[in-house]
Amino acid sequence: MDEDSSMVPETDHDQNQNGASQSSAPMEREQQQQNQQLENQASPPGPVGSAPTSAQQQSAAAPPATQGQPQTPVVGPRWAPTYSVVNAIIEKKEDGPGPRCGHTLTAVAAVGEEGTPGYIGPRLILFGGATALEGNSGASGTPSSAGSAGIRLAGATADVHCYDVLSNKWSRITPFGEPPTPRAAHVATAVGTMVVIQGGIGPAGLSAEDLHVLDLTQQRPRWHRVVVQGPGPGPRYGHVMALVGQRYLMAIGGNDGKRPLADVWALDTAAKPYEWRKLEPEGEGPPPCMYATASARSDGLLLLCGGRDANSVPLASAYGLAKHRDGRWEWAIAPGVSPSPRYQHAAVFVNARLHVSGGALGGGRMVEDSSSVAVLDTAAGVWCDTKSVVTSPRTGRYSADAAGGDASVELTRRCRHAAAAVGDLIFIYGGLRGGVLLDDLLVAEDLAAAETTAAASHAAAAAAASNVNAGRLPGRYGFGDERERQTMPEAAPDGAVVLGSPVAPPVNGDMYTDISTENAMLQGSR
Repeated sequence: MDEDSSMVPETDHDQNQNGASQSSAPMEREQQQQNQQLENQASPPGPVGSAPTSAQQQSAAAPPATQGQPQTPVVGPRWAPTYSVVNAIIEKKEDGPGPRCGHTLTAVAAVGEEGTPGYIGPRLILFGGATALEGNSGASGTPSSAGSAGIRLAGATADVHCYDVLSNKWSRITPFGEPPTPRAAHVATAVGTMVVIQGGIGPAGLSAEDLHVLDLTQQRPRWHRVVVQGPGPGPRYGHVMALVGQRYLMAIGGNDGKRPLADVWALDTAAKPYEWRKLEPEGEGPPPCMYATASARSDGLLLLCGGRDANSVPLASAYGLAKHRDGRWEWAIAPGVSPSPRYQHAAVFVNARLHVSGGALGGGRMVEDSSSVAVLDTAAGVWCDTKSVVTSPRTGRYSADAAGGDASVELTRRCRHAAAAVGDLIFIYGGLRGGVLLDDLLVAEDLAAAETTAAASHAAAAAAASNVNAGRLPGRYGFGDERERQTMPEAAPDGAVVLGSPVAPPVNGDMYTDISTENAMLQGSR
């Protein structure tokens, strides 16, 4: 099987990039902006939606795209950040991931305490992906000779590359154990200091549904395969997976080689032997789709965003999925107006803000202009792009800031890329634009993350004081039932969450429930 007809890259009559901004090590950028963060936090934030104080208005800076112009204080949620290119260190050619798309990028927390022996800093783990297109060598900056050439699945890889955030350095790693087969359009998520990989499609067709685990706890990483009992999601690609409530591995949707899917599967990492369970969530959920994104907020809310339905139509909707304390799971439509439909995009949470980047629209079009970067602020219940809070869809506005416009916006005009977050930093690697495979690493900093979290926590404390027995929080802090104007029941300690609960501080560095090596096997299928 050389090519999957549904894995066709979107061309967009691309123009060459000019003036792309450059960045030094991301942690240095974060340190340089520390003073501004202190100013932003000088005044205690009020509840979400309340009018900011004068000090807060003065410290709210306009996005970089508007610097040099008369600035108007930002009131309410901050706009989406802009990205710049990271000049990462690559000592040997093979250390860099190179041009690719359909890969995964997973943030892994630090191991140990900084300054102590054996400390390993935060890392980004890049796995797999396609390194060539049909009729194209895959070299970065070399357009495909066929505008709609398919991904060359024979060029799919099982490479593992590691980006050390503190040293700003890429390296290729060769773990012990048997690696997964080469693949693209797979899923990966972090469970503590392990990266769980599942599904995808490669030179031999659909990859098996096995759970492969890359254990990064030690200096030399190791692969193992997890034994899971009973039936599971089955082989698929273009699906999504996330760790919900620091406990449940959730796999949703994708394509089984025949059609898009809408099924929801959960694996409880706290219950052994491991077993997949097919869920039947209540509420209105997403239609069968592929190439969506799923991201879990630190308090356990899962957000599924975008995708492509069975008619190849890009979707703009976003859905929240949460678990009730009685064991029921429920979908709810996210509030706000999405700036654009999209699929083959990337999304990642930084505290209460879901950062969405890039994506395809079909018909050779890419999501562009100010909508190429968007943020769903789940504390405020609104979408923002790089210019403003979104009050109406941007659909149809594809040329206002297209290629040749703002360099920082042009950078994110891509699809089939991957994103991950470390602290308040959002990283993007690779992808596809105009039949060209990309090999750049981008970064943006969410300066609004800390104040958004503080505001949500402040509001939650006020709500808790007046709703001790009610078990409900105001709908403005999350997803409510628009028909009944109600929010979901309160959270429970067993992994259940309330869709309307405030966001918790990030859990960077915490150890999640592990995918234990007790159930590992190095040979054979599950």
